[in-house]
Amino acid sequence: MKKLFALLLSLALLLGCCTALAENAPKTEIGTINMNGAFKLQCSLPENYEIKIASKDDEGMIAVISTEDETKPMMFMVIEFDETYYDVKRLNDMSEDQLQEIIDTFISEGDDVNVTYRETSHGTKLMIAQEAVESVDFVSIITIYEGYMIEFDMLAGAAAEGGLTEEQIQMCIDFLSDLDFIPEEA
Repeated sequence: MKKLFALLLSLALLLGCCTALAENAPKTEIGTINMNGAFKLQCSLPENYEIKIASKDDEGMIAVISTEDETKPMMFMVIEFDETYYDVKRLNDMSEDQLQEIIDTFISEGDDVNVTYRETSHGTKLMIAQEAVESVDFVSIITIYEGYMIEFDMLAGAAAEGGLTEEQIQMCIDFLSDLDFIPEEA
């Protein structure tokens, strides 16, 4: 009886390990940027989404992350090297004055915007700017990594009702948590 129990326990552990490995789908390679160090970019896409690179050069890229389901949000990611922040490793390292300069870019456009802060699963600070209305149709998430400014914008789907949800905003944060900047060797 003890041998049967040990065998069943071993099989359960083996199945658990296989399931965990199966859930980790390979990440999608996006490309390489090379202004403040060469980095290969890769990401995990939300289910039923695809990524298309609209523009890319050594300094950065613009990507569209979309799905055919018009009730789901469309997302845009811009990664661009910014000489102003060439020595900033992460948004966490910026002063209040530097953060205010970024906030002012949203306010100067005349929109009524709420700015809050959250973090990726790795502790990287994210600035979240969203409309100051009941039904939010647009969210912009900003962060910095190694002098590269990353802006991730989300728009409510064309057929969506009620604007963006907290779960959809969290989907963006999860995407940024899984976005890898892999240093390329020279």
